[in-house]
Amino acid sequence: MAYILAADIGGTNSRFGLFGHFPGQDPELLESFDVLTDSVSSLEQLLGRIREEGLGLDPMDADQVVLAVAGPVRGGKSCSLTNASWDIDLRESAGGLPFERTVLVNDFVAQALGCRTRDAAGSSISIQKGVPRPGVVAAAGPGTGLGLCALAPLAAGCPDFLALPSEGGHAPLAFVTEHEFEFLRFLKDRTGHSHACGDIVVSGRGLVAMHLFLTGRDLSPAEVAREIGPESETTAWFARFFGRVCRGYVLNVLALGGLDLCGGIAVKNPFFATHDEFLREFCDCPTYGHLLAEVPIRLITIPDTGLRGAASHGRSLLDAGIKDASHVFVR
Repeated sequence: MAYILAADIGGTNSRFGLFGHFPGQDPELLESFDVLTDSVSSLEQLLGRIREEGLGLDPMDADQVVLAVAGPVRGGKSCSLTNASWDIDLRESAGGLPFERTVLVNDFVAQALGCRTRDAAGSSISIQKGVPRPGVVAAAGPGTGLGLCALAPLAAGCPDFLALPSEGGHAPLAFVTEHEFEFLRFLKDRTGHSHACGDIVVSGRGLVAMHLFLTGRDLSPAEVAREIGPESETTAWFARFFGRVCRGYVLNVLALGGLDLCGGIAVKNPFFATHDEFLREFCDCPTYGHLLAEVPIRLITIPDTGLRGAASHGRSLLDAGIKDASHVFVR
């Protein structure tokens, strides 16, 4: 049995998992634990925390290490984290990890891969049945920020995908109604930015700002989630913007193969995806509304999708005999 050490380093939590792997099988999670990301200031400190937890394997002895990180990954070895105050560059310091057997992948690449695992398939809610087709599959989800990724088939009939990382959450987001334009002005005053993007609106801080704008109540994301429900105006607004960014991304990558919804906010608050406003907004396209109405959409409900996706990528590298890969081919 080979051992894969996987991590999903997010803006709020960093999740670690030790997986056992036999060739041709999905990695089996042996143990896992979480660390608050802002409780450390470097990769070395983060790894020190997992050693303190008594991990059953020294990280240096792992056959493959995959770190899923929030931000653009350069060469599979470095990343400036978008939702944390520190960076990772394995070429300068591997932090006690085996350099040649350690790779970085974008956190939403890991999410997209995790959505394709058997565990995710067995833990999902159908949002739109659609018409399953071979082709590009998209993943989207709100958390500390907004994550997007696409998986493109390499060839007809081939089970492998090419993962296409995205920072589309930082692209400008459209506002439509006069009330939404009032919210945009509120956001610009609040953030000092010239415009609003999905990462600001369809995210934890976006939920806070939306609820404050609509109700005057300034709460944390968790407090907002506890206060609202399926009938809340805040829920309807968030679902509408969520559907809008998903529509834009699916059209951009032509993800007729399906859309997987994931991310901490959607998993913990499924009513954002099941609300009528989500699908209404998703399908609201004068030209291709009929195609959008045929895209299968499901909400993945397991909480550790990114961790399992990182392990899935590690499995692909081990099965292919690749130790160091700056490009991402998955199966």
